[in-house]
Amino acid sequence: MNLLGLKVKHNVFGDGVVIEKVDSYITVEFVEKTAKFAYPDVFEKFLKAEDVDVQTNIIKEIEMIKVETEQKRKAEEANKASEKIRTVSTYGVALKTKRTKSIDDMFAKDYHVENLARQHIFTYQQVEEQFGIRISGFGRGINPTENTVVLISSIGKAGGNFVYHDKWTKDGDYIYSGEGKRGDQKMNRGNLAIRDAARDGKEIHLFIKFSPKDYYYQAVFELADYSYEDDKDKDGNIRKEYKFRLKKVNVEQK
Repeated sequence: MNLLGLKVKHNVFGDGVVIEKVDSYITVEFVEKTAKFAYPDVFEKFLKAEDVDVQTNIIKEIEMIKVETEQKRKAEEANKASEKIRTVSTYGVALKTKRTKSIDDMFAKDYHVENLARQHIFTYQQVEEQFGIRISGFGRGINPTENTVVLISSIGKAGGNFVYHDKWTKDGDYIYSGEGKRGDQKMNRGNLAIRDAARDGKEIHLFIKFSPKDYYYQAVFELADYSYEDDKDKDGNIRKEYKFRLKKVNVEQK
């Protein structure tokens, strides 16, 4: 598909034109900047082609990739099962193998990791490029822009020593701790940006960070409610901490 010259709209940077496509990346020129994006993934969440037929074809391509990826995963699982059967047939017993630690093993049960979206994974540079923000490789924080509030969550690994206490609920909402590492948190800056996002007409985008190369994009959220509760700060002292309850937004109905 020839994308050069395609007119697109980005939910942060506005209108733009595709000026280059190399391998699995496209470069788009906007009024105020030129940005590089992963193709075709960017068209599912962030970019929309002005030509409806082109947008439809790209979404179909994305769906085909998802199907192929799932088929490949199932084939790999089937091959592992067949290998195990052959091993039993040859040696009479299944040889013990070292168990690879999965994402699910990294969390306590109350984190509800089953609600974690695992399809769209970005590097921190791609997150910066996508939203026009600046974060460090191990960044965590509340990043307001003109049209969005980008949240990067510190994951609560089982047994880990984290200042913030973010986690999913069993219903699929996300509890995001307010900013402020020591002492009682204040309703200012980033915390205020989350509270007032709906009033300011800003979308809340959530990423779960595993490493500088693994930022798992979750969805667009809205603030359902928030509370001000006791919890431990960076030094282990009990302080007041904001807990923002975020609910996924059905973008298709917006």
